[in-house]
Amino acid sequence: MMKPSTRKRGKTVKTRWERRLRWGWLYPGVRLKRWLFLLLLSLVVLGVGVSGMMGHVFRDFEVRVIDYKPLARQIQSLRFIDFLLLVLGIAGAVLAFRRGLYSVLTVLMPARENEYATVALKRLRLKRGPKLVAIGGGTGLPALLSGLKEYSANITAIVTMADDGGSSGRLRREYQALPPGDLRNCLVAMAETSPLMSQLFQHRFKGQGTGIEGHSFGNLFITALGEVTGDFASGVKAASQVLAVSGQVLPVTVDPVVLEAELQDGTMLTGESRISKSKQPIKKIRLLPPNVKPAPETREAIAEADAIVMGPGSLYTSILSNLLVPGIADEIVASRAVKIFVCNVMTQPGETDGMSLLDHVQAVRQHTRPDLIQYVLANTQAPSQGILHKYREMNAHPVLPQFTDSTMLDEWGVTLIRSRLAIEDDYFRHDPQRLAQVVLKLIVI
Repeated sequence: MMKPSTRKRGKTVKTRWERRLRWGWLYPGVRLKRWLFLLLLSLVVLGVGVSGMMGHVFRDFEVRVIDYKPLARQIQSLRFIDFLLLVLGIAGAVLAFRRGLYSVLTVLMPARENEYATVALKRLRLKRGPKLVAIGGGTGLPALLSGLKEYSANITAIVTMADDGGSSGRLRREYQALPPGDLRNCLVAMAETSPLMSQLFQHRFKGQGTGIEGHSFGNLFITALGEVTGDFASGVKAASQVLAVSGQVLPVTVDPVVLEAELQDGTMLTGESRISKSKQPIKKIRLLPPNVKPAPETREAIAEADAIVMGPGSLYTSILSNLLVPGIADEIVASRAVKIFVCNVMTQPGETDGMSLLDHVQAVRQHTRPDLIQYVLANTQAPSQGILHKYREMNAHPVLPQFTDSTMLDEWGVTLIRSRLAIEDDYFRHDPQRLAQVVLKLIVI
């Protein structure tokens, strides 16, 4: 077995394997040595050509007065060999650099060796994109993120930590862990990895009596990473690296938090899963405990953002559960970013029954700050009769802007943006591309 060699006085040196890795780029098969040699040779030829030209031009030239005619005559009398060496040196250096870069990228991205220039340019463009912060949870936020990631790599998703149902709820109760479900959905939406890896993270175990039935692999993976790295936030960052996430996904807080709602009839409900199934309109919602602290990275992301997008998603359990964390709303108002609220295209049974667009906006203003929102994005596309009938059976209805909404929103200092934002398949929901394009237009304005 190979052992690392050591120096005297206890100083360690690199092992033979480490020394081999250091020179690994020069191993046969990488096809880099030939281009390095050509680059060195081209620089030598270029130097000889430049030296010959300079020596010939300035051999008998004296600067006595400002007169460029002698210099022009000298340049015209240059030897052909000097020009030839200069051209060959430049051409060889350019060729060696391009082919050497190609060899390196072929090793780093073998599956994309024929499109490395396109990939590199795309990554460069995304890195120069605007700084965007998206706040929410559930299924609405991932839809927005999947559209935004095509325009910028500087995206921060701030995700609610109030989920207590399904797999996330079980992990909270059994492992005293923070709920990973909404984070998992956002990680997958922002991932640049293969579709198979995304499917793996979304895979949900089946069977009965196994102990892991109903859990998604991604939830278990994030929870395990939290235990391995020592804290939940570090586990999420590690999962981001595994999925090659374009941007970052942050929990709004790393403190355990529970939602509590007061209904119109005075009933108090505790827990996100119970609140979303309530049959009475929600009067007020709050966090327990009320003094939780936001994750430090969230404040930095909000302060540096060019645009902050709230929604789409469940109004009370996904959006307001983030905005109620102390300090978040104040940081949003203080930010120079454009503040955008994306209204849902349909009401949510048990949570926003019968609520209009103005009701959605007013609920955010009453629970946070009146000056939190600058723009409201409202969908103007009506669903088809088939989809409409399907939603009516679930007691859900379209949230369409009314003619008088603009007047009321103007009085609140809010601008209404009307646009066709929906897409229709089995459901009626936001189109990620259309939504992202409208958001980006507001940044330019």
